[in-house]
Amino acid sequence: MISNKEEKTFGKPKLSKIWNFLIYGSFIAIGVFLVYLYSAYVFINK
Repeated sequence: MISNKEEKTFGKPKLSKIWNFLIYGSFIAIGVFLVYLYSAYVFINK
């Protein structure tokens, strides 16, 4: 049986992994979008 204390220690890392994935994923997506935007700007003004 898993006690209440152990359940809390197992629950935290999973939530933290989800938040890390969302934060880093959004930063990567924004970075890729900015690179795409800049390359489109350079291509249009060529």
